[in-house]
Amino acid sequence: MGRLALAVIASFAAPLVFAQSASDGVAKLKDVHGNVLVSKAAGLASGGEALRLTKGTRVITTANADVVVVYDNGCEVHLKENQRFEVDTDRPCAVLISQVQSILVEPAAGVASTGGFTGVGVLLPPLGGAAIGIEILQGIRHGQKASPS
Repeated sequence: MGRLALAVIASFAAPLVFAQSASDGVAKLKDVHGNVLVSKAAGLASGGEALRLTKGTRVITTANADVVVVYDNGCEVHLKENQRFEVDTDRPCAVLISQVQSILVEPAAGVASTGGFTGVGVLLPPLGGAAIGIEILQGIRHGQKASPS
């Protein structure tokens, strides 16, 4: 199911899940642009301007969306599109800011790509592999066959 469809279903399924009084929570949403979602154990709902957030609430941005989580102590955590953040109170502001994560699948570490020519440096042995790799690349560039002999 697409992200947009999921967001629409969630917005209808739990409209009052996050209804709280102005005094509840430790932070609020600010500068909401696009489709911002908030979730807790009770469900998932759309996040609107000035929505109060309690500890443990997850804030999720979708494509073309961004938001600022503003803590009551003044700390501001900016989320860009396709990011998530869990509201926490036991950490300094700098740590909270660093806890914003991408919701997109990250490529596997160590896999290099250069215009369709992938992984040569990763596959070669660490010692001596660089010289062989350079020779192979130079041979490809000049249309010559290269061998490690």
